[in-house]
Amino acid sequence: MEEKKSLTLVDGANLLGNMLLKNYWSRLWSLLVEYPDLKKNFTKFLLNPEKVIFYLGKTHWGVEYIGNVNAEEINSKHKVEVRILDYSNEENLLTDILGIDYSKQSGPVMLLPKYSEDLVYPTNEALDIMFKNGWNFAGQSMQIGFNTSGFELQKGRFHRIVNGFFYGTNNSGLVTRNVKWLDLFPLQIDDMDAEVDEFTFYMWPDLEEVIMHDVQFHYPLPSEFREQKWYSLNRFVELISSKDTSEPQITAFLAEIENQFILKMAFMGKKISPECELEWQTEERKAIRPDFFIEGSDGYSDIVEFKLPNLKNINSIVGRKNRETFSAEIHSYVSQTRDYAYYFEDPKNREFAEAKHGIKVYYPKRILVMGRRWMLDTPEWKRLEHDYKNIMIKTYDEVIDLVLSHLYS
Repeated sequence: MEEKKSLTLVDGANLLGNMLLKNYWSRLWSLLVEYPDLKKNFTKFLLNPEKVIFYLGKTHWGVEYIGNVNAEEINSKHKVEVRILDYSNEENLLTDILGIDYSKQSGPVMLLPKYSEDLVYPTNEALDIMFKNGWNFAGQSMQIGFNTSGFELQKGRFHRIVNGFFYGTNNSGLVTRNVKWLDLFPLQIDDMDAEVDEFTFYMWPDLEEVIMHDVQFHYPLPSEFREQKWYSLNRFVELISSKDTSEPQITAFLAEIENQFILKMAFMGKKISPECELEWQTEERKAIRPDFFIEGSDGYSDIVEFKLPNLKNINSIVGRKNRETFSAEIHSYVSQTRDYAYYFEDPKNREFAEAKHGIKVYYPKRILVMGRRWMLDTPEWKRLEHDYKNIMIKTYDEVIDLVLSHLYS
């Protein structure tokens, strides 16, 4: 199928959404109505996603579905929230989508297959961290690759990734990206007009086969289904998906003993110490109370602070081009963690923390969890974040991806 029209990004999102609605989503729904027994195992987030993200590249356009793999119902009145990201000026669409740089690897570029399920690709640095922390690569059926220096989308070909896990590193440790469902379609760009680019979008050449496959598809789950952990993770996802949820509700949920595995898996910790109140020993200042101390394999703890999934200001980056900076909201969060780090520069404070709460802290990593991936995952954000050497900012989606990667391992 082919559509050809000169578009703005908003127009592009509407066109792509309408193409999928008419030719794919509505067809899936019709089959589920006709054969209701298929609903039991149907991948429900294809029709009831939390969000759909469209990507524009140089040779392909993509659609990623973000949602709960264990959703129990399908609502015909579900409204799809859509975002479109333009990477048409970037060199590698999949690298930009994943947010993981494989270019420093010494191995060859991998030609991405037409269909990839349970694809696992760590960088060499990520692999070292994973082995150190006892990752169980034999725990699931997977397609695994090592030392790949990137992925090449084959021009004119359709690609699909289902339940792919991609691992990289940054200055604070392991980075995980779980792609639940990503379809990549060919496109052509006519940029002869200096003012407007014209896109030609394509869908599946074998649309009927794809629809029949997808309506019967069983989404892959861990070989050993860990019911209680899945239940808790689902409750966490539901909690952060509500605009009425407060920061204390999030931290109280994670502090419960049965839910602390989320923090341990996400940050590779051995012990969780929630909300330890720490008085200053040599200064007259208000006591600090970080959300969590997470003890690592070396016996020392890092600091994790949770902010809301929905940022107060939708624009997390402000300023003119080439003079961008984080918004005042983000700066205030960073300043709060800076006070925490300053507290532990005083040996008297460190001694007090260990004596009162049993935590050893020295030059801790400061980890801020806030927002969702689609709010912060932009080239401008990544450039700014790189300037903050002593702080790590994670989205809630990154936390969930890390937990999922453990449950599948």
